[in-house]
Amino acid sequence: MEVKPVYRPEDTPGDYRERLGDPGQFPYARGIHADMYRGKYWTRREVCGYGGPEETNRRMKFLLAQGASGLNVIFDIPTMTGMDADHPMVEEEVGVQGTSLCTVEDMEALMEGLPLDGISMSIVVTSHAAPVVLAMYLAVARKRGLSLDRLRGTIQNDPLHHRFCGYPPAYSPLDLGLKTAVDCLEFCARQMPYWYPINVNAYDLREEGLGAAEEIGFSFAMARTYIDRALERGLGIDELAPRMVFYCSAHIDLLEEVAKFRAMRRMWARMLREEYGARDPRSWQFKFGVHTAGVSLVPQQPLNNIVRVAYEALAAVLGGAQSLHCCSYDEPISLPTEQAHQIAIRTQQILAYEVGAGNAADPLGGSYFIEALTDRLEADARATLGRIAEQGGMYRAIETGWVDQELENAAYRYQQEVERRQRIIVGSNAFTVPPEQDHEVPAHPRPSATEVRARLGGLKGFRERRDPAAVTAALGRLRDEAGRGERHNLIPCLVDVVAAGATLGEAVGVMREAYGHAYDPAGMVRSVL
Repeated sequence: MEVKPVYRPEDTPGDYRERLGDPGQFPYARGIHADMYRGKYWTRREVCGYGGPEETNRRMKFLLAQGASGLNVIFDIPTMTGMDADHPMVEEEVGVQGTSLCTVEDMEALMEGLPLDGISMSIVVTSHAAPVVLAMYLAVARKRGLSLDRLRGTIQNDPLHHRFCGYPPAYSPLDLGLKTAVDCLEFCARQMPYWYPINVNAYDLREEGLGAAEEIGFSFAMARTYIDRALERGLGIDELAPRMVFYCSAHIDLLEEVAKFRAMRRMWARMLREEYGARDPRSWQFKFGVHTAGVSLVPQQPLNNIVRVAYEALAAVLGGAQSLHCCSYDEPISLPTEQAHQIAIRTQQILAYEVGAGNAADPLGGSYFIEALTDRLEADARATLGRIAEQGGMYRAIETGWVDQELENAAYRYQQEVERRQRIIVGSNAFTVPPEQDHEVPAHPRPSATEVRARLGGLKGFRERRDPAAVTAALGRLRDEAGRGERHNLIPCLVDVVAAGATLGEAVGVMREAYGHAYDPAGMVRSVL
């Protein structure tokens, strides 16, 4: 975004109360709480997902020991796509980009020794795999004797963004994804008062190459789709909106990112009050977690990434985030090593306890530049929302391919700027060193063939131990309940299905079939019914 060399009072006209308000007051540009971090620090959590559930469990315990105040688990590509680890297509991907999860026993192993009623758990899974993974989590909680109102956390559950993260569309049909997303919204809004059932993923769209204003516009268009579908289901806006959170990027332009978060808060407050008629102030409050920008990190001179991440984390804190994940400096190279994860946690702790960035709410508020930039980003984001509305809304814009084209154009522009050195990346396209002089860092290894075989052997053993009649009966009930229509909620049935021994792939496949899609779009696995 083009900026002027200096900003003056005339660049920020308007009434203070109407444009900004004090922190904790409508329109919340300056923060959703009056005291912000003086009352409570942001939740410090790091994304974590390795190999099988046992390895990920060990790393989560390591993160807690290092001072993480929340957990954030992510799954591998097969799990995200609703495929079991023994699907013929996926052996090379098992446990590579996250943890492998196929059964309720896997979820028990993943959560072993962790107090589900004493920790905030963020579950990064989406599309129609999300309700099955949530059901496994609830089944484990039920087995431990925990009531739903004692569970705190978030599930991503954003099928619209899922289409742009490399997952095959045939495995993630939008109609089914939206139906099950609203199932999660409805169930959690009414049964789980401390659980956020959707985390609208602005981050991954930004990683595709979108700018700050487009990140706002695209994510708000997705949020509108979910709100509209949930209202059609019968939820009230003040029942729904307080339970919606966003997952945002903190990119490398420090002040632009601070202004972006302020603009998002103000836009959300006005949209919910003026367009949707929300009356509960909690509905007006834009709550968001931040993931520092993985796309801004480079494998060349990788220790420079520590500095990049620190500045991006500072933007998140100055912008008033409710939770923060700092990328590890080795993200362009491998999954985080323990050392890299520790540095990411320490970055957050230094921000919280040494730097003083949270000593006052909205410390950059009132800067002529920040206020003008906030206004500009809001105006540009509203223009983006208007363009999406002209396409018929986000769902229609995805179906026609318009969103794909916008993302491809944005990614191409970004890459051209880098290659033409219009965008300087220190150590990559400027201030470089010969490869032989570059600093090598340790890399976390991919799962070995032995580890993958052990994982597949464990799944085979699970299938042999379970009661096949009980599994078939449970999946038959799921198929019948899925046939009862769009408004029938499948979450209670899914909890029983996974508790009976059905796998993730089986439950997802049956739901696909019930909605007129292939049990296995690759045609390699037969339906269990």
